[in-house]
Amino acid sequence: LAAIMMRSGFVVAALLLCSANLCTAFQGLQVKAPFSRASVATTSRLRLHPRTARTRIPSLLPLRMDEGGAGSDAGVAAKGDFVALSYTLTLDNGNVVDSAGSSSPSGELFETEIGTGGLLPGVENAIVGMKPGETAKVRLGKDEAFGPYNDELVFTFPKSQLGPDGGSVAEGTKVQLGTGDIARITVVTDDAVTIDANHVLAGEPLTFDLALESILAKAEDVSIATVAGGCFWGLELAYQRQRGVLGTSVGYTQGEVENPSYEEVCSGATGHTEAVQIKYDPSVISFESLLDVFFDRVNPTQLNQQGNDRGTQYRSGIYYHSPDQKAATLAAMEAAQAQWGEKPIVTECLPASKFWGAEDYHQQYLQKGGQDASKGATDTTAATADLPARVTRA
Repeated sequence: LAAIMMRSGFVVAALLLCSANLCTAFQGLQVKAPFSRASVATTSRLRLHPRTARTRIPSLLPLRMDEGGAGSDAGVAAKGDFVALSYTLTLDNGNVVDSAGSSSPSGELFETEIGTGGLLPGVENAIVGMKPGETAKVRLGKDEAFGPYNDELVFTFPKSQLGPDGGSVAEGTKVQLGTGDIARITVVTDDAVTIDANHVLAGEPLTFDLALESILAKAEDVSIATVAGGCFWGLELAYQRQRGVLGTSVGYTQGEVENPSYEEVCSGATGHTEAVQIKYDPSVISFESLLDVFFDRVNPTQLNQQGNDRGTQYRSGIYYHSPDQKAATLAAMEAAQAQWGEKPIVTECLPASKFWGAEDYHQQYLQKGGQDASKGATDTTAATADLPARVTRA
């Protein structure tokens, strides 16, 4: 499932379908235009941000804090703060297409970091300067939201390309591109399949009714940790589940090439390792506790390997952001060495270097696939039926 096609400098890659009994790779597709603003939510609600096919995520994506977490309602919302929002998203025809908070079925708030480019600019600009309890109405034209509907993002290919499983394809099935963008199968005939890669809200003006419920953590109270321990998917999920962790992002660090792609990192030629960057509230969880999670999951005696994943991109490392983090790391490594006996610890302990956010589809990958990322969770669950198939690692 690793066929990759190139057009206009954009990776299109294999498409994966997920239905009740089907997980099929679509190969050989050509797309006439980049997937600008083509992302569709893979969680229970819409993500309020545009994504391009090759966009790197420069910082951290939102995660939920534990109930009763150490949030502060003081002051006003500013860039770098983590906040909890409720909102209602309404189309011009009056249909409510998304919500968070008391108006949503789950009642859950939407928690995010401000100022990382993860929200639609008009929404983010409205939040900055708000005080907890304040509300705002934001009207975005289609160009400010998810862009106009683009006919060039609708393409058709022969059904025979699907092989013997082609008969299982159904209209409405979600398709995950190799870039992580989500498209929909809109038409299925006896000999062809049509896919629409426009955002589901492309061409729609949007109205948001926002309320800032609380400021979970001010920017100056947030600390950063960076660790590497093999494939970043599982390690990220372990940190998502920790109380006091505000947000996580997976990406590439300790390399020599700027803004590397996943394929470039996997080649081993860039020098990067797959890493997890963690933003946390040190009043709730200590750096030492984050190290405990690391050594509980990672075998620090394996060089350029974790489990069956082999290569320099899978080497383990703890990349400190302060002298205190360095001291804590060296102490933890010494304790780990005592546990491992004669097997030498080969985990790197180096200063943190430039962290390049990985492609969107890698972010919180296991959570998108249906695994529980709530605080304190320990179980592994199957992917839910309404999510696209997870991309198979090459």
